[in-house]
Amino acid sequence: MNLTEKQTKIIFGILMAFFMALAMSFIMVLINVGVVKAFLPIWMKSFAIGFVVAVPTSMVAAPISQKFISTISKNGK
Repeated sequence: MNLTEKQTKIIFGILMAFFMALAMSFIMVLINVGVVKAFLPIWMKSFAIGFVVAVPTSMVAAPISQKFISTISKNGK
């Protein structure tokens, strides 16, 4: 499968958002609710909301972060 650089960046951002939202929602629900009978549905609802927020955030934050790192690093041109 050949992907363009733009497609690769989009897929990377979506996957990062997926895994971050999954982990963060799990920990936050575990801390705030604890292990209860309805843990899975509560976690999935929290994950869905987090994922919807995380995808556009990652698409905006990634290029800003890359530019910042490039600016402060010795490798920046």
